[in-house]
Amino acid sequence: MPTLELVKKSTGFLLKYGHVRLGLDTGIKNETTLLSHSHADHIGRLDIAHRVIATQGTFDTLEARNGRADCKRTVLHYGDSTGQLGVIITAFDAGHVLGSTMFHMEFDDDLSILYTGDFNVEDSLVHKAAQAVKADVLITEATYGSPEWIFPKREETYFQILKTAQDEIARGKIPVFQAYSLGKAQEAIALLEYRDIPVVSGNGTIDTVNDAYNKHGAGLNAVSIRSGEAIDNLDEGCAIVSSSPAHTFTNIRKILGSELAREVRNRAVTYSLSGWTLGGYRGKGFPLSAHTDFPHLIEFAKKVDPRIAYVFTGNAGVLASHLHEEGITAVPLE
Repeated sequence: MPTLELVKKSTGFLLKYGHVRLGLDTGIKNETTLLSHSHADHIGRLDIAHRVIATQGTFDTLEARNGRADCKRTVLHYGDSTGQLGVIITAFDAGHVLGSTMFHMEFDDDLSILYTGDFNVEDSLVHKAAQAVKADVLITEATYGSPEWIFPKREETYFQILKTAQDEIARGKIPVFQAYSLGKAQEAIALLEYRDIPVVSGNGTIDTVNDAYNKHGAGLNAVSIRSGEAIDNLDEGCAIVSSSPAHTFTNIRKILGSELAREVRNRAVTYSLSGWTLGGYRGKGFPLSAHTDFPHLIEFAKKVDPRIAYVFTGNAGVLASHLHEEGITAVPLE
């Protein structure tokens, strides 16, 4: 049986097994790349890839954020498979952002590998939860792979966000929710609109990503800061969703005038939407995460039931040691 090799390259890994060469979330010259999603830390060197395999949602959000994949493209729907010499590749929903994908690889000698990319095992208003798939080898993220990272139930976090938004608007303030432009912003917008809270989108990138989500049926109605409707919403009471509040305030000054910009800045109260806010670790906000927390990372790995797990990102060593305690041989890659 050939030896499996995983070599760190740019924003991902080169997988080598026998004569098969695959890029995992990074371009490899003259090879195929499996692109799990289009966040910036997963799209390195796509320009040198021979072919990129991803969902249409991933290609759409990549373009919405001015990314490029100027090479042969293979579009997969969840549950669909494609192949090349020596391996069959199947796409499964990773639950992280629009189009995010876990890739299950089956090699000619029956070895199976599951690569998660970033993933989330909880349903949200805009994404379906990832489901574990059996594999001999698991290659998984460990962003929150340390025991202190245990997120509250998503419904509880939703309740707290909505209560805060309503309370701030009632006292004449403008709640500003800082969120990644891809994934988190759309979840926040969907949540606020669910309670009929008017939403102003604070960044052009959020607008274009919203368009990509709406192309896939999300039904988001946030008003762009560049729209005339934004003035009415800001006057009458609304929330702002922004990937960069400083950039949003600058846009308001340039587009809507200095006087309104001063008023909005004086009324604004900013909250971060991120798992890193848990316990006040990174500022004021709510632990809304598109990643999987520690207990669910362990549970997911046990359901995959691999012979060996390879673990990447910041808490890789910690998660690997805990997987060992659960009887899963694990190797940190970073």
